[in-house]
Amino acid sequence: MTSRLRIPLDAKVLAVAALAAGLCFAAPAAAQGPSVTPQGDEKALIAQGENIFKGKAAGGLCWTCHGVDAKGMKGLGPDLTDKTWLHGDGSIDFVKSTVKAGIAKPKKGATPMPPFGGVPLNDNQVAAVAAYVQSLSAGKR
Repeated sequence: MTSRLRIPLDAKVLAVAALAAGLCFAAPAAAQGPSVTPQGDEKALIAQGENIFKGKAAGGLCWTCHGVDAKGMKGLGPDLTDKTWLHGDGSIDFVKSTVKAGIAKPKKGATPMPPFGGVPLNDNQVAAVAAYVQSLSAGKR
């Protein structure tokens, strides 16, 4: 006997919203950060950002569209580990701004990125996620 799990419409809407919210940031156009090994506080900030990105803290959903490895998911979120920035210069200020504002019309893919990736992040959490994302393409990891 096969049983079907019935999921209420509200749960389906929430699941779709969570998936869409995972577009925490879109990889911004052609800036290369310095290849520096982070130390001390910066290393801790990057680690905190990684935990948020991967959904281990602050309800972060970035991984749902960018993948746990941040290499992107076709049609959802771009690869954040390469050196290509699609919507800006790749500076830490730009990445923070992207996380805060989202990307309404992505240059690649049809799924917009909601502000704050769809979760309530405070300024410290935004800074941590931005440091982690920037570290991925800057060779800091």
